[in-house]
Amino acid sequence: MSTIPFVIAAIIMFALLVASHEFGHFASAKLLGVRVNEFSIGMGPLIFQRKKGETEYSLRALPIGGFCRIEGEDGDSESGIDDDRSFTKKPWWVKVIILASGALMNVLLCLLILTMVFVYSGTCTNYLDEVFPEGPAGLAGIKPGDRIVAIDGKDYSDWDKIVGVISGSEGKPMSMSIIRDGERLTFNCAAVEREGRWVLGIVCRLSHSPFAAFRQSLSATTEMFNQMRLFFAQLFVGKVNTDDVVGVVGIVSIMSEQSKYGFASLAYLVAIISLNLGLVNLLPLPALDGGRILFVFVRLIFGGRISDKAEAYAHAAGMILLMALMVFLVIKDVKRFVL
Repeated sequence: MSTIPFVIAAIIMFALLVASHEFGHFASAKLLGVRVNEFSIGMGPLIFQRKKGETEYSLRALPIGGFCRIEGEDGDSESGIDDDRSFTKKPWWVKVIILASGALMNVLLCLLILTMVFVYSGTCTNYLDEVFPEGPAGLAGIKPGDRIVAIDGKDYSDWDKIVGVISGSEGKPMSMSIIRDGERLTFNCAAVEREGRWVLGIVCRLSHSPFAAFRQSLSATTEMFNQMRLFFAQLFVGKVNTDDVVGVVGIVSIMSEQSKYGFASLAYLVAIISLNLGLVNLLPLPALDGGRILFVFVRLIFGGRISDKAEAYAHAAGMILLMALMVFLVIKDVKRFVL
């Protein structure tokens, strides 16, 4: 089966991730009264453009990014007039909100996608959907429909924690308290090892509640954030293999491969990439949103000693380095994923 449709779908999804990031900047700028000159999906040669009000809406040929041109963000006025709605004339907190809103949109998109995934696939509950008769739990008298509420006298309601306790028991006897028809019962059983895992022969009941899905998405997003934070910390001290870092080609290739395993698998990956995109943009490096936020606070402290032109030069230099890094990653990705 041809992989071309999967590649096209992956490219479109990546473009939408970037577009959502730029939309965060666009929406916050509009809400806070800052002029937006252009909002573009894609980079490079112009395919389509339409002006509505003061803003040009563009579609460009290369689906590897996008941008939101905000009046005065890079120091100079693009409109050629002294506009009170320029980014440079707004208070520092307005600038920070606008600069951070792209990353915030990526986080919100991550939460939304994961919530949809968990509604679709279901979230685990502490109710038992299946109990194998010949398993330890079944032999002890536990039945489908029972709700696990405690193990060895300690209360549990989260299925992952219940599984963790069972796995960590390593076959030692445990008392399991359940609720059945409103009555609390306690059974003694011991996990057995199956394929390297300690199990009781029980399967949880899945919930498709949006509220349960949202709670699960919050937990999953927090866990992913902590893992990414650790990755970036290790990256800056040189403890990460460069093969673990991919560019646009690598992302599209991985998304294309993941799409073959179904909607939930691809959507989960898209959520990870969205969160990653937001965090990367908050790194305090020139040209990135985090670098621009850093300059807002630096200039707030040092006042006019740092000019608009000096900041623009710093971001321009950062953009050159960023583009060089992107080219390097594209070449590396092509060798790794294409050739």
